[in-house]
Amino acid sequence: MTKELGRRGGTTLEELERALEAKKRESGALQADRESRNWDYEHTVEKIRTRKQDEESASERLRRAMQQPEQGLSLRQSAIETREQQLGMVQLDRARGREAIMRERHSVEVVRRTVREERCRQRRQWIHQVKEMNAKFPEPVRPLAEERKKKCEQAKAKENAAERALASDVKMIEEYLPRLISLEDIPVNPEETGIIRRQFVEVFTQEEQAYLASAEEERARKERLGRGLEVYRQRMLDEYVAKKNEKLHDAEATERRLSSVVDQVLN
Repeated sequence: MTKELGRRGGTTLEELERALEAKKRESGALQADRESRNWDYEHTVEKIRTRKQDEESASERLRRAMQQPEQGLSLRQSAIETREQQLGMVQLDRARGREAIMRERHSVEVVRRTVREERCRQRRQWIHQVKEMNAKFPEPVRPLAEERKKKCEQAKAKENAAERALASDVKMIEEYLPRLISLEDIPVNPEETGIIRRQFVEVFTQEEQAYLASAEEERARKERLGRGLEVYRQRMLDEYVAKKNEKLHDAEATERRLSSVVDQVLN
C-alpha cells in the first residue's frame, strides 16, 4: 500500500520515511519546546505567586506595624482623656473645697464675732458693776460727814485718812479699770503659748510613759500569773493522777486480799 501511494504520489518509501522521521523530530522539538514553555510558565507563575505572597506578607506586616502606632495613639488618647477627666474632677473638688472652706470661714467668723460681742458685753457689764460698787463705797461716809457739818465738828485724822484712802482707791480703780478689763480681745503671745504648749507636751509625755510602764508591768504580771497558773494546773493534775494510781493500787491490793480470803474459805 505504501508502495502504491509512493507510485501514485511520485515519491519513494525512503522519502516518506525521511519525511515522517522529520515530522517526528519536528513534533518532538515542538513537544520539548512546549514542555519548556510550560515549565517556564509554571516557574514564572510560581515566582509571581511567591512574590504575591511576599507582598501580601509585607502588606500584612505593614498593616500590623501601622496598627500598633494607631493602638498606642488610641491608648495615649484614652489616657489623656482619663487624665483630663481626673484633672477636671480635681479642679471641681478643689473648687468645692474652696467654697466649703469659704463657707466654714464665714461661719467661723460669725461665731468669733458673736463670741467677741458676748465677751465685750460681759466686760462692759463687769465695768458697770465695778463702777456701781465704787459709787456705793462712799455712801456710808457721806452721812457721817453731813452729821459733822450739822454739829460743826472737825473730822478726826484717822477718819480723814480713811476717807482720802477710799477716794484714792475709787479713783485708781476707775483709772485702771479699762486696763484691767479690756473690751477687745488681747492677742496671744506666741512665746508664752509655746512655753505652755511645751509644758503640756512634757506633762502628756510623762503621763504616757507612766501609762506605758504601768501597762508593761501589768502585762508582765499577767504573764507571771499565767505561768503560775499553768504550774498549779500541772501540779494538781500530777496529784490527781498520783491519787488515782494510789486508789487503783489499793483497789488491786484489796481485790487480791479478798481473793486470797475466798480461796482460804473455799479450801
